[in-house]
Amino acid sequence: MQVSRDQRRSHRVRELKPTRIRLKGHHFMVADISNSGIGIMLEDGGPTFVVGERLEHIPIPLENGIVNVQGIVSHISVTTAGRTCGIHFIFRGAEYDAVIRFIQERTLNSADEASP
Repeated sequence: MQVSRDQRRSHRVRELKPTRIRLKGHHFMVADISNSGIGIMLEDGGPTFVVGERLEHIPIPLENGIVNVQGIVSHISVTTAGRTCGIHFIFRGAEYDAVIRFIQERTLNSADEASP
């Protein structure tokens, strides 16, 4: 059996401060994010997503507001943590910078953990 390797071109960040985003009228926990997409945890009884589905408003929360990004559902995966929906971002200008700011603001690091 051949082992598959992660073929991502972007580094995925999983060590995030707990963050939820609202899609399809439901709140989802952010599982991971990179500069090219986001993973959200799916819950039983929540809205469904279909691979190839276009999402017009993916709210990326920042300290000073929210930036909406467009995306396309790229996969639905089952892991030991649960079901994950991967969404590939489609950028139209300044949204890329907003995603980078989100990663910087929400990534857990040793300085955050050492603060009282």
